[in-house]
Amino acid sequence: MGPTAGRRKLASELRRRRDTAQLTVKQAAAVLGCSVQKIGHLERGENVIKKAELAALLDAYGADPGDRAILEEIRVQASKRGWWVTYRLPEWAQPLIGLESDASREQTYELELIPGLLQTEDYARAVYGAGRHLVPPEQIDQQIAARLRRQDRLTGDGALELVAVVSEGALRRVVGGPASMAEQLGHVLEVSKAPNVKLQVLPFAAGQNGAMSGPVTILSFPDLDAPDIGYLEHSLGGQVIEDTDAVASLTTLFDDLRDRALSSRDSARLIEQVRKEHGHAAH
Repeated sequence: MGPTAGRRKLASELRRRRDTAQLTVKQAAAVLGCSVQKIGHLERGENVIKKAELAALLDAYGADPGDRAILEEIRVQASKRGWWVTYRLPEWAQPLIGLESDASREQTYELELIPGLLQTEDYARAVYGAGRHLVPPEQIDQQIAARLRRQDRLTGDGALELVAVVSEGALRRVVGGPASMAEQLGHVLEVSKAPNVKLQVLPFAAGQNGAMSGPVTILSFPDLDAPDIGYLEHSLGGQVIEDTDAVASLTTLFDDLRDRALSSRDSARLIEQVRKEHGHAAH
């Protein structure tokens, strides 16, 4: 269990056990001698509780010794620093990477860009270069290194299952020049051969859809008790969506996009066709 999953699990347990003990947030705050705001932060996973504070709350909640040991182990995991911390990423970008590191499945839809998990270094550099309002030029190398590190999730033991729907516009928009695009689409075709990667293209001919306002990502986790999490990206950053009804709506939306998209085989044919067009333009 990674630090992000640990925080979410611990937060969920603290909420559940307080409710079971029929204590209010105010009463829990009195146990620690802290503000109700701090209890809220702990129960949302925004902060990691200290060992002594966890013990005090578990005393008040009537937890048995076995549960105490398990929750303390989760607390230790939640207190660790994720690998992404060393890359000095923007605050808005860290939640997605933390969740992605713990996820077992990622469903993502992109309108204008190739998904980050499938980007080449040259393509990513061009993307970050265009987003100077979000990433200062002196930080681009770190951002690219972090993006390439994220792609390790697609290989090895416990590889992430990636289900991606990409608009035809992302294939045709020239990012970094025609040669860069030809290389990028060739990379997409190669990676999508992996058994844990499923890629579909939503063609222009599919017409309007419910996700024309921006990208959509839904993350699922190996812990069956952990609910799916949504993530919406926009021009100024990103937003984690935890409300279960909202995530259910995003899931319905993504399923509709997949139904409208080309099959994996037909998608590969279209990608190869557009790759050749970029290749010809490069020469």
